[in-house]
Amino acid sequence: MKASLLFVLAATAAFGGNAMASAQDNPATPPAPDWQVAYNVGAQSDYIFRGISQTNQKSSGFAGVDATYKSQLYVGAWTSNVDFSPSGDASTEQEYDLYGGWRPTIAGFNVDLGYIYYGYTHQPHGLRESYSELYLKVSHAIGPVTLGVAAYDSPDFPGITGRADYYEANIAYAFNPAWAISGAVGRQFESNALVTGDGRQADFNYSTWNAGMTYMINDHVSLDLRYWDTDQHATGEIYHSHVVAALKAMF
Repeated sequence: MKASLLFVLAATAAFGGNAMASAQDNPATPPAPDWQVAYNVGAQSDYIFRGISQTNQKSSGFAGVDATYKSQLYVGAWTSNVDFSPSGDASTEQEYDLYGGWRPTIAGFNVDLGYIYYGYTHQPHGLRESYSELYLKVSHAIGPVTLGVAAYDSPDFPGITGRADYYEANIAYAFNPAWAISGAVGRQFESNALVTGDGRQADFNYSTWNAGMTYMINDHVSLDLRYWDTDQHATGEIYHSHVVAALKAMF
C-alpha cells in the first residue's frame, strides 16, 4: 500500500463514512462480522509516490488485500511493478508492501496508527531499496468535507544514514455520491542524503502536492484523474509534473 494514490484515502473517507452513517441510522442493519477481508486490483498510467514516479513515467498494475478485525485492527499487503533505472538501479522490478495498524475513532476523529514495510524484489547487490516506516494519520469529516493530516517516520531510509520523515495535509470533498475532489500537500525530509562538492553531506528536502477528481463508476470500481508535482524539477524527470489516470476495483 505504498499507495501513492490519494484517491484511495479520499474515496474511503468520503464514501465509506457515508455508508457507515447509514448503517448506524438503520437499526435493522445486521452487525458486521468480526473479520472482514477486502481485495483491490487496478492499473494506472504512472505510479507516483510522494510526487516521484516509481515506474520511470510508465504504467503500472497493482493489487492488494486487507483484513480488518472489528473495524479497527488491520493487516494488509499491496504490490506494484516499479522501475528505478533513473536512479541507477536497473534490477529492481517489483514492490511489495506489508502493513498493519489500529484505526480507532476518538472524539469524532478517525485515527490510524500503523507500521509499513516497503520491500523490493531483485535489488542490486550492495544496494538497499527496502525500508520501513511508522505512521500516524488523523482525519475528521465535516459534512461532505474530510480534512486530514499524516506523519511518517523512517529510522533507516534507503541511500542515507539517518532518519527520514514525511508530513502531509489533505482535503477531500464529496459533492454527490459518485464524485469527489481531493488534494494534498506534503514535505519530505531526508537527512544526509546528498554529498556536496566539498565532500560534506547535505539534507535533501522537497515539497510535493497533488489534486484530482475521483468518480465511483459503481460500488466497486473507481476512476481517478490526478495532477502531481514537486519543487525538485532540476533533480530529474521523475520529479516533474505528471497527470495520472488510475482505474481501481475493490471487492
